[in-house]
This record gives sequence, C-alpha cells and structure tokens, in this order.
Amino acid sequence: MLIVSSDYEPYTSSRNNGSGVVLELIKQAFAEMHRDVTFQFYPWVRCETMVGAGEAFGAAPYFKNEERLKKYDFSDPIVYSSNRFFFNKEKFPKGFSWHTLKDFRGYRVGGIRGYWYIPDFEQAGLTIDYVSDDQANLRKLVFARIDFLVLDEFVGQKILRENFSAAEAAKIGVLERPESFIKFHLMISRKYPDHAELAAELNQGLRIMKKKGSYQAILQRYGLPSHFAVDDPDK
Repeated sequence: MLIVSSDYEPYTSSRNNGSGVVLELIKQAFAEMHRDVTFQFYPWVRCETMVGAGEAFGAAPYFKNEERLKKYDFSDPIVYSSNRFFFNKEKFPKGFSWHTLKDFRGYRVGGIRGYWYIPDFEQAGLTIDYVSDDQANLRKLVFARIDFLVLDEFVGQKILRENFSAAEAAKIGVLERPESFIKFHLMISRKYPDHAELAAELNQGLRIMKKKGSYQAILQRYGLPSHFAVDDPDK
C-alpha cells in the first residue's frame, strides 16, 4: 500500500524510509491490522495529484477543507497541528496584532502552493509571495524579503535550529494569536482499490494504539505536547 508525503518534520520525514510522528503513527496503526505500508516522497502538489488519480492510497499529513472534501476521503484525526504567523522581529520590533486575515493586506506573505491556507489568503486579498518549500520561505523572512509566513510552530522552529545560524534564527518571532489549531489526517483516494476498507483498518489501528498506550508514547518520543493528541475522533 502506497502512501505519499513530503518532508514536514517532526510530522513527516524522508529519513529512514519514512519517519516522523504522523508517518510512524500511520505505519504502526496498519501494523496492528497486519498491513505493510510503503512511503514515497514528492512535492505536496504532486502528492495530491497522485491521490486524486488513485496512484497512491493516501497522502499525509493533510487538513480537511471544503475543496478537498469534494474529491477525497479522510481518516480519523491523527494529531493536532498548531499553526502560527512567523515574522521578522527587526522589522516588527513591537510585534503585530491581528484579528482577521484582512489585517495582513498590504504586506507580503510567503506561501507554498498546495498548502491549506492559500484559498483563505486569496479570498482575503493578500499579496502572496510563492516559494518552493518552508526553508526557502523562512530564508526570505530572515532577510526581510517577505513580512509574514504561516507554518506549524514545531516545523518552523526545527527548520530554524537546523538550517540557520543562531543570529539569523534570533531575528524570527512568532505571533501570539494562532492561525489555527487543527487536526491532521491521512487524505485518502476514492479511486484506490478497497480504499474504504483500508481507511477503516487505519482508524481501528489508531484506536488500538491509544488503548495500548503506544500512540501516546510515539507523541512523547517526538516531543509533542500531550494536548496535541486526539483522544476522540468525533470531538
């Protein structure tokens, strides 16, 4: 069974034939149901195309939105993601207060095609400066070539630690108000053979892991706070 993804550490990583908290949870959940999983890594836009064409069973991690629900199925929630606006502290030494996305009009906001926030940014009339990946987005922010970007706070901090000098990373702040605190899912193809049965097995495997405590142990190993766990898929 093929699942596609892209690097979004600590949630997904191409290291070790697929690792990261989300991919490990998916792999172990299917293992509970005696299923093997193969992970392949591509840009996010291609991942979505492959799922839509039935070339892959699913792609992770993805958020639900209205457009995606028209074309794809989704697993039960896997973990939460906390997404925040990152900014350059030298450019905004007093921070920045916002209430709606329209407050960012007139500023340059970094974006990546295929990310969840793009439809909302476009609808709000924001000026989006597109780049190929999160590291390139943060690099433009460090050098004040954009004003803001949105990224999961753990992903952003990990990229800053591992790819920028301490002086460069110190330029970057995070706005207090979150853009979203939302659940990650496996986005599932409606064209993949036995997709409904496989989705049910994944959901059952996740429930088994939670009862055994292995779900919580994986989150702890990757350093995710306990409130990132999804206890009840119906909540």
